Amino acid sequence: MRYAAAPLAVLLLVFAASFLFYAACLHGPLVPWIRRIGSHAAALVVLVCVTAAINLAVYPRVDALKNLGRGSDEDDAVISLAERLIRGQRPLYVPTYLGNTPSPGPGWALLVAPLAATRTYALLTPLAVAVLIWTIGRSGGGEGGRALALLPLTGIGFWELSVTGSDLFAIGVLFTTLTALAWSHDPRHPAAGAIVVAALVGAAASARAPFAWVTANLSLFTWRARRASAWLVAGATAATAAAEVWLWWPDRDRTPFHLLPKFAGLFGTTGVVIAIGAAVVSAGLAFARVNDSLETGWLALWILLTGPLAVVSIGVLSAAGWQIAAWQAAGYIVVSVPALVAYVAVYTAHREMT
Repeated sequence: MRYAAAPLAVLLLVFAASFLFYAACLHGPLVPWIRRIGSHAAALVVLVCVTAAINLAVYPRVDALKNLGRGSDEDDAVISLAERLIRGQRPLYVPTYLGNTPSPGPGWALLVAPLAATRTYALLTPLAVAVLIWTIGRSGGGEGGRALALLPLTGIGFWELSVTGSDLFAIGVLFTTLTALAWSHDPRHPAAGAIVVAALVGAAASARAPFAWVTANLSLFTWRARRASAWLVAGATAATAAAEVWLWWPDRDRTPFHLLPKFAGLFGTTGVVIAIGAAVVSAGLAFARVNDSLETGWLALWILLTGPLAVVSIGVLSAAGWQIAAWQAAGYIVVSVPALVAYVAVYTAHREMT
């Protein structure tokens, strides 16, 4: 899409077509089809398997572009860090073949490590789609809600990120599932649930250095009605941040700390202030939407992510002279998509029951 002859026109056309298609899926003639697909687990499994097959076929070809100095190095950043951790090495971030310093943290790399170790990294996004279906299904999304989890697959941007090895959609699913598990965590049950939540917080908070802000706010979202979950998420976030600082500080020029001066140099003081302001305002708006229901938690998560990610993405486009073909941050907003899909699925299911 970014490389079309008229990228802006194509972008607007894709947005318009997507809006009409999603409207038909939620309120129009496609609603019965969505419910029918969601009512058959086999159909969902087949669609996820097809997604996996496409990725397994296309990803190696796209990844091979690195031999020519082309393509995306986002996958190499995660894989190289995971391999270092598997070998028991400190997470020092060796620049990728494009000269970029990786930005993922060790917690997220450890979660992805099994795929890196088995050379099946191409399955990251298909597995994330399966987890999103499971999360919506267990949270009251109903048959139609499970099928709605497949809606991102209809977007061109999803496939571009998927076959190039981007982990952004998977990170969004991680936040969405973490929110659901934090909402349902019961401290009276065995400690296994707390361990899972703490591990996912560690992965989410370290997926990118600024994402600790997201998990910290998640603890505030659960504070009103779930104090145990709030303390658990806050404690795991603090422990993750402390561990990362301890690991990174001696070599901070080769760790995600490099993102701070890079961001300041790219956007200037004004841009940094605007981005921080967007994060604070989004957090306030998100907190105002939260009540005891999980669907409002997902809505709050979407608001919390969308504001600052949109500002940063547009800021990168501005720094590139508003040239859409050079818009390297166009996919940032994808992180917030799973939370929105989950919210819409559960909200629609609850509305149909009333």
